[in-house]
Amino acid sequence: MRLKIKNSILIIPDKLISQLDNLDIETANAINTLLSKGERVTSEKKQNAAKEALKVKITKTKEKIQNAINLLRLQGKPINPYQVAKLSGVAYNTARKYLKKEKFVV
Repeated sequence: MRLKIKNSILIIPDKLISQLDNLDIETANAINTLLSKGERVTSEKKQNAAKEALKVKITKTKEKIQNAINLLRLQGKPINPYQVAKLSGVAYNTARKYLKKEKFVV
């Protein structure tokens, strides 16, 4: 719910509305500032967590592909995106992309 108090917009949960009948501008601005700072910190944390998760996912994918390449080499089979994808469990397009882009020991 939004409350507009003399050109200031305050966004607060409905549960707090009943307790804030006589709210002055300074209090409204202080609460609004605290709420906006908290939202920014949370979004920064979420962004950093997403970046870290992506790094871990990429690392695990590279490990799977390298393990598949090593196993194919031991078995004497051809090393191509289809065989790597089938053995490692990643998608064909992912295997093709990594085999082109990354320098795996083939």
